[in-house]
Amino acid sequence: MNKNQTRVTMNKKIIGTNAGIIWNLLNNNQKWNIAQLQEVSGLSEEEIYAAIGWLARENKIEIEKNENGSEAYYLVIEYYF
Repeated sequence: MNKNQTRVTMNKKIIGTNAGIIWNLLNNNQKWNIAQLQEVSGLSEEEIYAAIGWLARENKIEIEKNENGSEAYYLVIEYYF
């Protein structure tokens, strides 16, 4: 790491908070890519991937790989009756 870079420390609370930010963005029934999530959320790529991992672990997100190799992310909506 050079002196112009800063080290970001993340813990479970920060990752969980970021997961909530991403979840709220994904809650509009559309598919998002990383660049879109980064632009709208203001989070770094590393923070977004950690948040996506959190949501994936909770089975709240789907990841779709497109034919061109790009990925799209969207929420899993489950209804319990």
